[in-house]
Amino acid sequence: MLPHLFSLTPDQLAELLRGADVPCSDAEARRVVSRLVADGRPDLTGPHPVAKVLRAAVDAHTRRDLPRVLERVPDPDDGSVRYLFEAEDGVVFEAVRIPLHKAGRFSVCLSSQAGCAMGCDFCATGRLGLKRNLKSWEMVAQWRIVQDEAPGRVSGAVFMGQGEPLHNYDEVIQAAKMLSHPNGGRISADNITISTVGLVPQLRRYTREGHPYRLIVSLTSAIPERRAQLLPVAGRFPLPELMEALKEHAEAHGDRQTVAWVLMAGVNTGPDEVEALKGLLEGMPLRFNLIDVNDSRPDGYARAEDAERKRFIDALQALKAPVVRRYSVGRGRHSACGMLAGKRLAELAAEDAAAAAISAPPPSSA
Repeated sequence: MLPHLFSLTPDQLAELLRGADVPCSDAEARRVVSRLVADGRPDLTGPHPVAKVLRAAVDAHTRRDLPRVLERVPDPDDGSVRYLFEAEDGVVFEAVRIPLHKAGRFSVCLSSQAGCAMGCDFCATGRLGLKRNLKSWEMVAQWRIVQDEAPGRVSGAVFMGQGEPLHNYDEVIQAAKMLSHPNGGRISADNITISTVGLVPQLRRYTREGHPYRLIVSLTSAIPERRAQLLPVAGRFPLPELMEALKEHAEAHGDRQTVAWVLMAGVNTGPDEVEALKGLLEGMPLRFNLIDVNDSRPDGYARAEDAERKRFIDALQALKAPVVRRYSVGRGRHSACGMLAGKRLAELAAEDAAAAAISAPPPSSA
């Protein structure tokens, strides 16, 4: 299959074309990628068109198809719009357009996998299981479609949708490079965030390679047994090992390390968590992002009430680390990450079951 243009930086496009004996200067490659990716034009014609020979070569050696938008779910309460996409092989994945405080500015929450293999107990995507890794171009395409429909500029991107980004390491890094490229997404590297539940080998590789994007690690509990129940990956990478990797990353970047904490009523908001955190985080510059759980199951995890949340936040002040409360979008329409995809998969399963029932032979009367 041809490489997708949305996965190619100008240098990579020029190398590809030259390898096919097509003359292409660096400036021409930048112009092509800028028009088709950054500007989102459908082709290379129009005012000041690219040379006909180069247009034909780009068409012959790359593809530019986009995933299909199955559903758009706007939330009137928070102004977000959740997108459900379908790839050519039928897998579904999501992205979210999130309004920022500055008028006319948005961030996009991107999926890096269809489903997820991490199995976090509070996560709708984790209950889907992993269908497959997404390609870098499929992540860039999420941004491009959202940007095309946004009433303003998408100036930020977070890899916090479906999937564990560091489980799809190479494709996520390539997507981030495209999104931050001046001829690609034109998003500042400081405004691109990659999240992880704590895959230590990949985290250490990320630190070694010195990528400029922000990193956020989902901690959610500082008590090993509880964290292993909530995030099964914790059974593979013990907390001390994860903390050492985080310390290495913080030292390499010279900045505070951000950790995410999904708040669940009666689960991880007590003084036992704060005491455990004191031992884990000693000497490490951190900031906390607190996120209310968004679990639609009748018997699922519940959000902490205001008083419980405040007690936990007040207790965290003893750690002398900044605490920021982040809001989970899509709550008003029950469209947290994984819910739309789960609904779609359930619908397909029901359709398949109905079709099988219709085609099944009638029971024997013997």
